[in-house]
Amino acid sequence: MDRRYELQRELGRGGMGVVWEARDTRLNRQVAIKELLFRNAMDPETQAQWVQRARREAQAIARIGHEHVVSVHDVIESDGQVWIVMEQVNPRSLADLLRDHERLPVGDTARIGLQVLRGLRAVHAAGVLHRDVKPHNVLFRKDARAVLMDFGIATFEGAAQVTRRHETVGTPQYLPPELATPWGGQQRSATPASDLWSFGVTLYETVEGRAPFRGPTPFEVLEAVRESALPEMQYAGPLRPLIEGLLVKDPEQRMTAARAEELLQHIAQETPSHGGLSHQGPYGPGRAGGGQGADGPDGPHGPAGGAGEQGNATRLVGRFSRLRPPRSGGVDGDGADRRRRTRRSALVGGVALAVLLGVGWYAMDGWDSEDTPSLQDSATYREARKRGYLAIGVKSDQPGLSEVVNEEKETYRGFDIEIAKAVAEYLGFEKIQFQTVNTASREYRLRKGDVDLIVASYSITPERKEQVDFAGPYNYAGQDFLVRKDAEEIDGREDLDGKKVCTVDKSTPVAGLKEYVPKAIRTMRSSYGKCVQDLLAGTVDAVSTDDIILAGYRSQYDKELKILDDQFSTEEYGIGIAKGDEALKSAVCDALAQVIADGDWTRLYREHLEPLFPERVIPRTPTLKECDEGQ
Repeated sequence: MDRRYELQRELGRGGMGVVWEARDTRLNRQVAIKELLFRNAMDPETQAQWVQRARREAQAIARIGHEHVVSVHDVIESDGQVWIVMEQVNPRSLADLLRDHERLPVGDTARIGLQVLRGLRAVHAAGVLHRDVKPHNVLFRKDARAVLMDFGIATFEGAAQVTRRHETVGTPQYLPPELATPWGGQQRSATPASDLWSFGVTLYETVEGRAPFRGPTPFEVLEAVRESALPEMQYAGPLRPLIEGLLVKDPEQRMTAARAEELLQHIAQETPSHGGLSHQGPYGPGRAGGGQGADGPDGPHGPAGGAGEQGNATRLVGRFSRLRPPRSGGVDGDGADRRRRTRRSALVGGVALAVLLGVGWYAMDGWDSEDTPSLQDSATYREARKRGYLAIGVKSDQPGLSEVVNEEKETYRGFDIEIAKAVAEYLGFEKIQFQTVNTASREYRLRKGDVDLIVASYSITPERKEQVDFAGPYNYAGQDFLVRKDAEEIDGREDLDGKKVCTVDKSTPVAGLKEYVPKAIRTMRSSYGKCVQDLLAGTVDAVSTDDIILAGYRSQYDKELKILDDQFSTEEYGIGIAKGDEALKSAVCDALAQVIADGDWTRLYREHLEPLFPERVIPRTPTLKECDEGQ
């Protein structure tokens, strides 16, 4: 390949070849380079066809030029192969997100879908058909904008024919019925409507967590695409009529791109009064309008009724759509319980208004009832009321999340601290006593009763759930590495073999290091702050823990430290509660749902975490799945 580009590491591998991270030595910038196939991997005739396909992919992308379509910088042909030099985007695709999180909320699905559709419309305006729109081919720039890529089977006017007659082109699950014709049948030509079908399947899978047409073999998948009715949607809410319109089997009757964009704009609430798209944090495009509204159909917590069921108010009212308790004065247990039992009447009016306006959707998980656990059943709550304050365990050395501001006055700040304050307020406590806990002591402190709750980047794991209960998750993270900027030999976790990596004993990163970097030399400390000091002193080569935590330390030592951006796990932060205290868990779940529904979660993330991690791709509003347990 041209000596201008230095291959650095493999980013991904698929049927079309390998994508590499590389450096453009002439312009001193990072790029992605797609190598279509391995040298001598097939017979010369087939290889020539694939080279032609690669050349055509580069031509297809280069002629588009749109913010939601990946950019091509260069094309290199060498020794019978084509290398496509593209902008570097985050290698985690929408498909990767769905593997990690099963499905996305309606608001996030609508915003991502809107961007993909705009890219697709630009593709069509350039006379190009993508022919393989699917979650695997939707990636994200560092500013969270979705980009459409992988035009390996694209066609446009004047393009040379690569595929043979009767060859099925595309991925069966996303192939439109007009192109899913069995061998020997009369196959129709691909049109822009064909791409819109694939886009509709992508939206369905994103919001529902499963593809609509499935089968044990490709043939049976194609048969389902042609013959089966669209499966009922559980979570799509206002996306339902849009998806149904895109998945009409007759391409001539299929919803147009212009109408689809209009509906997505409405669902995503992309209007001047609500602001535009914004990047907010760990999971996906930010929420328009600061939190509520567009998040509604799936959130904060569960399935929503379809658009055809808008008259059924109970399909739109969520168990966790709570009214905020008064901000002034203490609240006794009976008063708190009365609030929880009587919110239904106040919510009904709000739901009726939401139905009329077409906004403010909520998840349905059941009405509040007399069966809702009483806080007075919680021994922890009763003891806290007796002493007059809520004791909450937090960390003291995690910038952005939870850190001590003034040790003498024992004042704390950070995202976790504000979440803890919101929960305490919801439970009726004006006074909070924060107590510093470390990773190893959290379960013990809860069991002993030293603290009532723990809000301390507490990752939910099966092992911990045997000892404590969790409400949440209220935030997400992923394990990564912090290294010195002058450690040029360390560019990924594969470079840490034989290196000293510091983490905290009895933390979840210990298991991650054992599995993913088994040849690293693990060094245990009691806190990540001590690990960072060791890293700065040069006694260890890296620190490994959740990327959010690392981002806080990086912000303190920006000139000395960097994050590898080699995430290899997904961590879910929950609020720790004494084992078996269902009444307190239910109330804390309600509190978290209120924080999300009011838009406070978004505001707090932007205030405390986004400045530390502006490159974070795809902020995610938490889905309180731990709160489903026992319901």
